[in-house]
Amino acid sequence: MKHIAYMLLVAVSVSLIIAGCESQVTDTSSEPEGERALALKGSADNSLEIGPEVSLQDIMASMNEMMAAEGFDFRVYKAEYITAGESNEAGAEILAKDLGNKQLGSDFVPNDVRRGWSNPGFAGDTDDITFAIDQTGDATPFSPGVSGAEATAAIQSAMSTWDNRTCSDLALNRAQDFGIDIGVIAFLNGLSGSPFVFADIQHAGFRDINFAGGVLGVAFTFVFTESGVPTDIDGNGKNDVAFREIYYDPSWLWTVGGFPGVDIETIALHEAGHGLSQAHFGNIFRKKGEIVVNPKAVMNAVYLGGEQRSLLGTDNGGHCSNWGEWPNN
Repeated sequence: MKHIAYMLLVAVSVSLIIAGCESQVTDTSSEPEGERALALKGSADNSLEIGPEVSLQDIMASMNEMMAAEGFDFRVYKAEYITAGESNEAGAEILAKDLGNKQLGSDFVPNDVRRGWSNPGFAGDTDDITFAIDQTGDATPFSPGVSGAEATAAIQSAMSTWDNRTCSDLALNRAQDFGIDIGVIAFLNGLSGSPFVFADIQHAGFRDINFAGGVLGVAFTFVFTESGVPTDIDGNGKNDVAFREIYYDPSWLWTVGGFPGVDIETIALHEAGHGLSQAHFGNIFRKKGEIVVNPKAVMNAVYLGGEQRSLLGTDNGGHCSNWGEWPNN
């Protein structure tokens, strides 16, 4: 039955966006916009319980340890990360050991019957990409004044922005979540969630994982494996994506419009780009003490504050290049 929850034997890669410390835009206040954004870390409602910070490295390590101990046929594939501007640490990759060709990218395979939650192989199935949004308590940020319905609407709007690209016949359809806590990564690390898959792109909400440092959102990529090795059944030189899962850090002050706060739709639009196989784009550097991105794009790896709810040139170009021939690519 379509959209039934599944457990998979999969491997994992990670893309994430981290808050910048300064803005390239001149501000009338005494603090650059990005510095005020970082100050919002820890500004969530203190009356609610937020778990202790967990580093991405610790999450990846704990997953590998668990998988090895249990003998599961899936492994962490890689983690891509970027650091906050003032950390003086350049972004890099964390690669899992002995897991296939580490030079390969990853993408969805058209008409892949293994993705039973999205394409069960029925005649006439259009093989659209599906997404699900957690509707448990995780749907509501700890931030005061933002309801679960408002946060969900912001994420839905971000998905619609990608869906409205006219260069592709790809359709993004929302799948049922059955009222179950979404979050395979969280489940594997004992941080709530569940072992079920509901859609190709899963938005796991705002409460499961409190990431250390300046992390705002993380998009994990799961790839199909055989005997622990990622598969490439269509021979396109890319690992076959099973599904992707997105988390929003709970300790930030999230907002659905206006400053102060981190704009949910802006970050959701970025993370959904990862969900649709886009990587980070653009150069990030300092100029006269400020962080500058060039060219500006939704898929820049830093958030400099404010709202960016429309796709820009490189965002559209990357999406159309990847999805323009779907499902015949």
